[in-house]
Amino acid sequence: MADHWWWRPGWRPDRHYLTWYLVFHDQALTDYVAGFQRALADLEYLDPVPVDGLHTTVQGVAFADELPAETVAAIGKAADERCADIEPFTLTVGPIAAYTGGTFLRTAPWQPVADLRERLRAAIGDVLGPDAVPDEPARFKPHISVTYCNATPPANEVIHRLSELRQQPPISLPVTSVDLLELRRDGHAYQWDVRHHTNLTG
Repeated sequence: MADHWWWRPGWRPDRHYLTWYLVFHDQALTDYVAGFQRALADLEYLDPVPVDGLHTTVQGVAFADELPAETVAAIGKAADERCADIEPFTLTVGPIAAYTGGTFLRTAPWQPVADLRERLRAAIGDVLGPDAVPDEPARFKPHISVTYCNATPPANEVIHRLSELRQQPPISLPVTSVDLLELRRDGHAYQWDVRHHTNLTG
């Protein structure tokens, strides 16, 4: 496992990033995640994701200093148009698992989120041009992070601790919207401001 908090190319403390997230304010998810975080609290190399930071990353856009406000607004409008016929859907969340940067909850099915992502990629392309849409779609794996590594712990220790926690049954999570956020790193947590909110109404 590896330190999640290394500075990726282009990132620095005073620089923000525009990205589309599914942001969750669901009490059942909050309680579910809190149980895992309590069980792992003694592992000092795992930083718990704050309650108000639970999310699924869907699609990056660009660094905020690269786009004027009117362009960001245009991307939001294009997303509304592209997503106008997408209906709310439900994800199955769990079990917990480990990955290089921490621990996460598996989500299924992937297809509704992948379809939403393709619409958002198209919306970005409508405004910035298709060549300016970042990320490789084939690498997209929807998930919800529970903790992030702040060091390089032994993977076997984390996996062993998760073996009992994986007995927790999955939960259902409704998805009714997607948000365009201006994301920043604040210590060992992500913070954001909502730049655009798109409801999924079908």
